[in-house]
Amino acid sequence: MEFYWLVVSSLLLLVVTETEVSGAYFDAASTYCAIPLDVVDGKNVVPADLQATCNRKRQEGEENIKQAVEAIRAHIMKQAAATDPIWDEVKKFTANIPNLLKTSKLKDSQQEMDELRTRVLVAAIEAGRTSEALTQYLILGAWDQWQTIVDRIYQNKRRHPKHIENLLSFIRTLPAREERLEFYHYLKKHMVEKKDYGSYLGAMFAQDASHVVFDADGKTPLNENDVAALYTTMIDGAAEHFRTALLTGAERLDLFELERYYPNLFDFMFEPIFNVTAQEMRKFNSWRMMEALCTMERPMVKARMFQKTINLLVKHFQWVKENEFYAPMLAGYFEACVPHILKVPATKNIVTDVQNTFSKFGKNMNYQKFTKVIGKNVYAYAG
Repeated sequence: MEFYWLVVSSLLLLVVTETEVSGAYFDAASTYCAIPLDVVDGKNVVPADLQATCNRKRQEGEENIKQAVEAIRAHIMKQAAATDPIWDEVKKFTANIPNLLKTSKLKDSQQEMDELRTRVLVAAIEAGRTSEALTQYLILGAWDQWQTIVDRIYQNKRRHPKHIENLLSFIRTLPAREERLEFYHYLKKHMVEKKDYGSYLGAMFAQDASHVVFDADGKTPLNENDVAALYTTMIDGAAEHFRTALLTGAERLDLFELERYYPNLFDFMFEPIFNVTAQEMRKFNSWRMMEALCTMERPMVKARMFQKTINLLVKHFQWVKENEFYAPMLAGYFEACVPHILKVPATKNIVTDVQNTFSKFGKNMNYQKFTKVIGKNVYAYAG
């Protein structure tokens, strides 16, 4: 009904405008009771017919107004009648809206829209467009859809490690700790199944998970089960992979790339990589491992790798004859690497420390003696 009167009011305004423009009714103000100026000035007397003239002109004015009002009313009624068919169609449409809202078509349309947004969300995550992915995630209200997101990424026939790396980057942006925990627990299942933990992805996962399984001090567990599942399992798996690469030379390109392209991750994994058991030490390939030490990218890392290797050999090879062979070999590799290490002045002290560490191999043994044994031809010696 309100819509109807809105239309009528609008039409009335149009009619009044048209009437004003035509000048048919309200051209000038009424003057039928005007008193002559000479009477006002006292120069003449009031005409005897003034009252009768005023009454006559007033009646004529009222008649004109009645005619104008009637003309307007007739015009409005005509225009209102013309809108009746439109209003009838509007009522038919609005009467059917409740039924439309209950139909499966509307539900299907919403599902189709959500499906499209989910595809865009997953594609944005895989491509590393984290801000776009987060926008779609918030629009969808997808905080309970971690299973769908992870499943779709792992179902991609062209899945690449970069996709998982980008997924970890996306999870890192989620503000709620519980939300990230849900993602990590579900993602961990896939990574274990596909053995993705035995790579830089396992290291990245463990580093990220450490922020939600430990308190602000980075050491106090918030939940022992979360620590075991999301941190210990993943860091152990990654460390084992890189230890094998270091000890045997197999897939050692992974180790080099970890240090070159993910230096923070390498530093995070440094101590676990050198946490070598006696059983793992059986894989030790002396020359493959030693030639890898100077191949690292950063000078400080080269020096630290040599120092750790000395301690590793001292710990596991306590039979003198073994280290009589390995110590000169390691000293020769270090001597060849020193110029590369000293390219950064800050490494000067650690070079001295490494040289002094060689004395751990035995009484009266030192770096100078070992280098004299092997000379400069370290690669021939290793071969």
